[in-house]
Amino acid sequence: MSEAQETIARVARAGRRSAAAGPAGDSRSATQAGPPHPDDAELRVIMDRYDRLGDEPPRFNIAANDAAHRGHGAHTEERHGPGVVMPRTPSVRTVEGRIYGDPPWDRPENRSYRWSDPSTMSRTINEYVRQNWETIRHDLAFDGRHRGGFDAGHRVGEGYVNSGMFGAGPRVSQYAATSLVKIRIQLVPGSDPPVPFVVTAFPAGLL
Repeated sequence: MSEAQETIARVARAGRRSAAAGPAGDSRSATQAGPPHPDDAELRVIMDRYDRLGDEPPRFNIAANDAAHRGHGAHTEERHGPGVVMPRTPSVRTVEGRIYGDPPWDRPENRSYRWSDPSTMSRTINEYVRQNWETIRHDLAFDGRHRGGFDAGHRVGEGYVNSGMFGAGPRVSQYAATSLVKIRIQLVPGSDPPVPFVVTAFPAGLL
């Protein structure tokens, strides 16, 4: 068993033992409940999923990713891509319009950004996946999902903030740029072998 597999097994056993101990005041101990055996079926599924995800991180083409997995909620380009119109414009999805909750946005936000350009979007997302694949792989094996946030160290997006967000006055959009990124990755439901996809990755105002 590899070091990574041993870590997964150890974490899984610890979690199962904690659950087996019951709530505070429960007299049953983890020992009485019986710790899971290394060959436990659930642990085997997790470890198999981890192995099949592979050592090599995937590389995502965001346009293809969104087209293939729109039915599972993928929406990076639609809501955060460089093609989203910046200034508030009637009857059009815009970055600024999100500050005010203009349709098709379902509610106002205090921060709204889009990726600066396709190259920055692709490079930043794939660099994050490559540099953090072991953590992502671990999360996907356990839970089928990964959430991350990071500072890219350079400008990745532009948009607006609500400069009146801490006051009682009307909402006022103010142009801003950002180096922060949030990302969500999941496994395609029922995929065998497991297939990861990017649900969303977007420039953010806060992590």
